[in-house]
Amino acid sequence: MPKTMDEQKLLDILSILYDSRESLGATVIARRLESMGYDIGERMVRNYLQMLDKKRFTKKVGRKGRAITAEGVAELKAERVHERVGFVKSLIQDLTCQVTYDSAVHDGDIVVNCTLLNADDIRKALSTIKLVYEKGWMISPLVKVLLEGDELEGNVISKGKVALLTVCSITIDGILMNAGIPTDPIYGGIVEVRSNTPERFVEIIRFDGSSLDPLELFLAKGMTSILKVMETGRGKVLANYREIPASSRDEAMRILDDISEHFSGILMVGEPEEKVLGLSASQRRCGIAMLGGLNPIAAMEEAGVSTRTEAIHGLMSVKMMEHIDDVL
Repeated sequence: MPKTMDEQKLLDILSILYDSRESLGATVIARRLESMGYDIGERMVRNYLQMLDKKRFTKKVGRKGRAITAEGVAELKAERVHERVGFVKSLIQDLTCQVTYDSAVHDGDIVVNCTLLNADDIRKALSTIKLVYEKGWMISPLVKVLLEGDELEGNVISKGKVALLTVCSITIDGILMNAGIPTDPIYGGIVEVRSNTPERFVEIIRFDGSSLDPLELFLAKGMTSILKVMETGRGKVLANYREIPASSRDEAMRILDDISEHFSGILMVGEPEEKVLGLSASQRRCGIAMLGGLNPIAAMEEAGVSTRTEAIHGLMSVKMMEHIDDVL
């Protein structure tokens, strides 16, 4: 919901106090607000500070001024989360438009996820990824391993760590987009598998209703059972759901088949307005259920490999990636 000017100023004052990590007086706060474009004086800032005091979001600290309280920090963080709702979908749409992969020459930029793990675990991690790929629960066999001292977007991989880059499913959205087929990412979720067959979505989160990638949340909560699926054919895997125009279905099927050597993981492409793994498609739309790019990372976690993962990390040239068979 849009905020009133007073509400926004109160939040900006809380942000100033939070970022300063120390108490500030009305004079300093007024100057910082002016640098943000506000036409405001010290007297008005004092009035706002009194309002924040009453809410217990700030407190007086001697003659030095005000400091933000624990209640104020909680309020600020809650508001920042609210402002980030929908951020994931915007990020997906932005990166989708930046995918330049050309299947004819196997070149161009794709979207990747980034996982940081202990260097001692890399052999186990790669072996697990290879098994996930061989069992068909991974969208792409392409990976990139960055070792201690290597650089990733200007950051050096720290001592004892390894960065593992895997393909994000948004890459496929970008490939479809480049062919003139717009995709609408709607849900990230968990699909139940029985007898090695995807049955239905049992958990979903809307991309436009979350401040984080839904699959990253499910991964953090340990809600998958990839290893069990590979062993018994029954369990839960990460997946996502998007929709395309019904008139584009045949062309989309052709493209998905054309890129399947390097990018696959399609669980189901519905007919116009048909349910896809329990989710109903919109009018004149077709639903597509696709494996999530974080499935190999979930399997690694299940195998006891501790990871720190950033989904939808960014773009990378496909030429920098290697087939998992060539890495091990």
